[in-house]
Amino acid sequence: MKMQADDYIAYANAQLERLLVYETVFKEYVHTAKNIEKGNCYASESLERLRDYFSKNVLRFTKFIGEVEAVTPPAGFCNFHAELVGGLQDMSHAVSVTLMGIEPTGVNHQLFDVGCVQEAAARTRIDHAFDQLHQPQAM
Repeated sequence: MKMQADDYIAYANAQLERLLVYETVFKEYVHTAKNIEKGNCYASESLERLRDYFSKNVLRFTKFIGEVEAVTPPAGFCNFHAELVGGLQDMSHAVSVTLMGIEPTGVNHQLFDVGCVQEAAARTRIDHAFDQLHQPQAM
């Protein structure tokens, strides 16, 4: 789908809002995993159930990335779009690593912590892309 510049900027901002929802959900999963590990949780909460919910949202996030990737940006926004998609792919990898660190019997901190650090780096890349959004490249 090819868009005009104003439509593309509106689209990108709408996708940012969707991304913020995913980020909030993933941060809550990290927080919940830490609470479950400490025993500070409801009886119905378990790492196994958390992993199931987390997995479902990673799949939805992957679909979201595909939708963003399918858009053809207008002239002047190709670099932004490539950085955005790259950052989203980095984030997808990061949350997948975090998810792998949530095991039924405990948290594998080596994976879990690496995933959290990678997610922060992906977010920085995405933030940088949005900083450039209103500065289109030369045509």
